[in-house]
Amino acid sequence: MYFLLGRTLEQFLSEGLVIISIALIAVGVAVGFLARRITRAVRQNNDVDNHDKLFLTLKIIGMVLILVGFLCIAIEVIIYLVNR
Repeated sequence: MYFLLGRTLEQFLSEGLVIISIALIAVGVAVGFLARRITRAVRQNNDVDNHDKLFLTLKIIGMVLILVGFLCIAIEVIIYLVNR
């Protein structure tokens, strides 16, 4: 069964850039969700302010990794469409 781009999901997921981008997205989501816990461990304090620089930095790093992952998938789709 062929999907939107004319290839199966298995063919799409077997591309190297797609695998790397999925890993980047997974790491970004993990860093974003664990930012408060990481900040608690580094600060050795249970009370983390929402405006803590480390907390905000980890959240931003997580969002940037997610964005880069989605951009890599978009680049892979564009490369496939150009070469098609």
